[in-house]
Amino acid sequence: MKLIDAHAHLQFSQFDADREEVIARVRVAGIGVINVGTDLATSRSAIALAEKYSEMMWATVGVHPTESFFTDQTFTELEKLARHPKVVGIGECGLDFFHVKENEERKKQKEIFERQIDLAQKVNKPLMIHCRNAYDELLEVLTSHLLLSTFNIHFFAGDWLAAKKFLDLGGSLSFTGVITFTNDYDEVLKNIPLDRIMIETDCPFVAPVPYRGKRNEPAYLSAVVERLAVIKGVSVDEIATATLSNARRFFNLALS
Repeated sequence: MKLIDAHAHLQFSQFDADREEVIARVRVAGIGVINVGTDLATSRSAIALAEKYSEMMWATVGVHPTESFFTDQTFTELEKLARHPKVVGIGECGLDFFHVKENEERKKQKEIFERQIDLAQKVNKPLMIHCRNAYDELLEVLTSHLLLSTFNIHFFAGDWLAAKKFLDLGGSLSFTGVITFTNDYDEVLKNIPLDRIMIETDCPFVAPVPYRGKRNEPAYLSAVVERLAVIKGVSVDEIATATLSNARRFFNLALS
């Protein structure tokens, strides 16, 4: 295995027509995939893919902050899924205030996130965190909990000041194909230690250059590696080796 896509959604409907072909390209490229759940249904389907392609896929299970339907029964079912042997993390969960101004809705997001933090600690699996327009609030939640589980901020889009705060808490950050078409995150990437970086596609979204405008897929992950190597001033092989090692450690993967 050459690379690991730390955050993908191959179980999403955008791949229903040609999922087998996409996965064949992933296999040829030598890429492992962490398919991330956003609700109970997509968490179950991520597990199903991990069972079917056990040599190259794993799953996380969780409820995305924009998913408003969450009950005690949801949490009970989520905990059952979290104990599956192919589940390597909890999420994606977190805070998303991009379209949310009401304090009650923000409070609800925080409560749901905190329950998933507790679940991650209960099952001893890391957190895959989504955060949009809420880095300060996320930092407050994380610092108020005794974090026994490690965490990753997926699709990190903040500045170096925010990044350093999460790193100081012991977290890691992952980056998408966005870094191939903007320089906004160059400062963060230049400063962050190589052992705290993971790479992801977040497919089917945000395809990197030269695939912009197309549906994204894990086989395009090499474009992220190449751009990251340029920004960090190191070789592509060094980026590949480091990010593979980081993902293996973060998700506690047994790789041959």
